[in-house]
Amino acid sequence: MPAKKIKFIAGFAIIIVSLLVLVVSSSKQMSMYYFTVTELEAREIEFMDKRIKLAGKVVPGSIQQIDGNRTVEFLIWEPLEKDAFSEKRAVRYSGIIPDTFRDESDVVLEGKTNNEGIFVAETLLAKCPSKYESKSYDEIKDSYK
Repeated sequence: MPAKKIKFIAGFAIIIVSLLVLVVSSSKQMSMYYFTVTELEAREIEFMDKRIKLAGKVVPGSIQQIDGNRTVEFLIWEPLEKDAFSEKRAVRYSGIIPDTFRDESDVVLEGKTNNEGIFVAETLLAKCPSKYESKSYDEIKDSYK
């Protein structure tokens, strides 16, 4: 085989292998299972200093702004039954705070629990408030008139 053809095949193989590695590694990160507050409490030692996703609801009145507006500390909990909640979990997040983040927001956090028991989040996703969920198209359209 000519040298040009060998170089072309080798280059093409390197590109294909690189793409496969990227797809596999990103799919592992995207498919990370998230824990609820109760699940993390039950298995906390197992996940100390390991990156996980954590879901919960922001405890009303617990949001505290630190360092201007870039860092927030707050508590989350998990609704269990009617008017019953799990233990509260302290969270610290530094970064861009979503507009939908407020008291009683459902949040999904990605980060690690530190030695103090505080979940240090690197990513904060706040779900849209429930006031948008059950409205019909006509009700939403009428609210903008």
